[in-house]
Amino acid sequence: MRRSGRSKWPADNAGALEAYKAAEAELRALLADATLAGAAEVQRVLAYCLMREGNVLRATGHPEEAGRLSEEEIEAARASGDSITLARSLMSHGTNLLVGGDLARGQSLLDEAKALFASGDSYDHKQGLGRCWILRADLMNAGLLTWDARDVTEAAERALSILQPIENWPGVARAYGARAQARERLGDAVAAEADRAAQRDAEAKIAPQPDP
Repeated sequence: MRRSGRSKWPADNAGALEAYKAAEAELRALLADATLAGAAEVQRVLAYCLMREGNVLRATGHPEEAGRLSEEEIEAARASGDSITLARSLMSHGTNLLVGGDLARGQSLLDEAKALFASGDSYDHKQGLGRCWILRADLMNAGLLTWDARDVTEAAERALSILQPIENWPGVARAYGARAQARERLGDAVAAEADRAAQRDAEAKIAPQPDP
């Protein structure tokens, strides 16, 4: 892969990219063995590795390379046979396509991701489905999808109905924030402020992450 501009990247990003690329090479070497047992699991880990590589490239100003890796990530996720891995890959790449202006394909990938998350009843399925609805609300608020403020409100409420019962507080906070933004546009200041207060309450319930 082209290395132009590497010297300008923060050291942590450059080091992370090297580590992910080394892991990618090892995983691809494993997959080259036709007798490999557990190839599906290797594909799942490869999809995750490619996602992390793409995130670093995107953060350091290399969107085209990140997009190519995202396509490879989706291929690996499909090969893994794991619906959660595939749905997460589709949601991530679909969002990036929408942000980049490819509205038709971006929406198609997000729709496929939402259907996959809706196909199961596990915590991960519910969390993913709730996040799909939050993402839809966020994209409409950002003007990247055709929307009406009431559509944003409905999407946020769907997210809340899924995420509150499983106590996914980060998602709940985001959903309240998205609905507050829509209600502000509707001129309903009282309801918007109630959502902001609920957002703060949800944020207060988020457990602090341990130091690495």
